[in-house]
Amino acid sequence: MGGLIDFNTTCPWQLYLFSFLHMLGGLFMFPIDVCKLFSGVPCIESEIVMQRMMAVSMVYVGGLYSMLTYHNKDKPAKITRLSNMALNAATALLVSVVFIGNAKYGGFERSWMHMGDMWTALILVFVLAGRVSQTDVEWAQKNPVKEGLGVNCKSLVLLFTVLTMGKFLAFADFIDPSKLMAEGLEMTAFAAWTWRFITVLILEAFLAMFFTLLFEDESGQELVVKTIIALTLLAAGVIYPVQHYFSDWMGLSGNVLWIRIGVMIAVCLAAIVVGRRTGPTREGYESVGK
Repeated sequence: MGGLIDFNTTCPWQLYLFSFLHMLGGLFMFPIDVCKLFSGVPCIESEIVMQRMMAVSMVYVGGLYSMLTYHNKDKPAKITRLSNMALNAATALLVSVVFIGNAKYGGFERSWMHMGDMWTALILVFVLAGRVSQTDVEWAQKNPVKEGLGVNCKSLVLLFTVLTMGKFLAFADFIDPSKLMAEGLEMTAFAAWTWRFITVLILEAFLAMFFTLLFEDESGQELVVKTIIALTLLAAGVIYPVQHYFSDWMGLSGNVLWIRIGVMIAVCLAAIVVGRRTGPTREGYESVGK
């Protein structure tokens, strides 16, 4: 080790730190009423929904990056590319914290919370920038997107990547968050801010999907599909208890949520099974998760 912070170690600890902090933040928000931390009063319906969506989104981001990091831990060139994606994500996170604002000067966060979030985001940007700016660093070559498409995980990753970007654009400019809520429920300023923060987290997830599409092999793409299945089941379990707060056009009422999840999982499993049988090589699949 070259010092307190060794940027030359082969262990991708920077990415593990990035993933861990997202996972920790998301898990922390499941049992905690964040409105009491921010304003000292309990959350109302719209704030409860947005808090759960934000918590799931943070776990989603942490889950994707942690699995990709573990899968490529012995592949420095891919780790560099993934670190670069995470650096862009951390920068977006830092900017979003700036826009949250310190409550002392008209923002949402209490002073100590805002300073903590600022320093956390700054540290992430610093360590990830240090990783990608190393001397003689290796960069993985991009894989042709059109090659290898079919009934397999690569095609599914391509679809998820496009859908994630579409979701990001929709959240940013085309969806009124108040329309998500059941009739008569108020969309507060804090809930609206949480919606915008979720938009940033969707961008972070897109960067992970984009990396998977451009730089991963069959085994990495299959691993991401499996991770998405697990994370989607978690999201459904978290959203189900508050589904009555959503408007009807969201299509989450009754058992519709589980039907939609079941269809998605069936498609994912079909892509995995068919992809393994028809893929040009089985060597990549044999190392899934290794």
